[in-house]
Amino acid sequence: MVDHASTVDTYNYSCPAEGTLPTMSQLQQGMGVSGTAWLYVSSVLVCSVNCAMFLILVRKFIREVPERQVPNLCWVTSLFTAISFFTCLMIFLPRSTEFLLGAYRVYEAMVIGRFVELNLMWYGGEKQLVNNVGENAFMRFNLPPCCCCLLCLRNKLLTRKRVKHVRLVVGQMIYIQVFVLFLQLVLQSNDIHDGPLSPANPHTYVKFVGRISFLFGFWGLFVFFKIEHTFKLLDGFRYIEKFTVMKLILILFILQETIIEGLASAGIISCIPHLSGLARGFIINCCMVMVESFILGVVSFYLYFRYPVVKNQVKSLSEEEVEMKA
Repeated sequence: MVDHASTVDTYNYSCPAEGTLPTMSQLQQGMGVSGTAWLYVSSVLVCSVNCAMFLILVRKFIREVPERQVPNLCWVTSLFTAISFFTCLMIFLPRSTEFLLGAYRVYEAMVIGRFVELNLMWYGGEKQLVNNVGENAFMRFNLPPCCCCLLCLRNKLLTRKRVKHVRLVVGQMIYIQVFVLFLQLVLQSNDIHDGPLSPANPHTYVKFVGRISFLFGFWGLFVFFKIEHTFKLLDGFRYIEKFTVMKLILILFILQETIIEGLASAGIISCIPHLSGLARGFIINCCMVMVESFILGVVSFYLYFRYPVVKNQVKSLSEEEVEMKA
């Protein structure tokens, strides 16, 4: 006869506690030799391809782009390389996933901040931007993802003061994300590890603060997109396409992570021997991110390699008046 109690004990031993992340050996046992090899090879390959494309872009920028813009452009175009690198580390070192995700959010905040500063360089600075849009330049400020919270900013005048406020909203992301990472490390050092989203999990509240900070910072990014979409100040640069590629990968990453954590918390993504539901969810997310970072990375490489410079810079008001008189 089969001892039912021993069977249950064996199953509980093989299926780890919910919310735990596996070691390298547990990942290999749970995925099998072929599955683990496929994960390792794919992640390294995608990371290598993105690194090669990034180095080619850096060489291109140094040769053709104004020197002041090169550092910010390198930050912005490194996004896909960094995502594939973080994904690679999460696959090889799954127990470090919590820290790696926190570090990625800090890096993500820096990229968004650099992109906004790069926008201002293309426009010639805050003052030149306001001068070029002219007087009575009204636009929507109730934009995604905070459109429902900012109905009072539906149709407002674009002023230098408002541009400064938007820059502050974007800039807060870096400090808040560093603070969130610090709190996560403090919790982990006291053996309070992350798990399924729930009121009993302290990490849930820390993540909530980080998500709110991200949403408002992302709103600031959308404001600069709306400025270009409304006033068409930059030509010959494929700005909208570049913004869309960047926006897609940022939204997909955080959206997939949130959905998968929710599915794992609800038990929809169930555990298997050696892998908890949360661990399986992160593996699924890593596979999806690998594909997305490769495809969007190739698109981004083409856009920045083909159109590295704002060839037709915004014109001053005096130049426009001369053209109109002519």
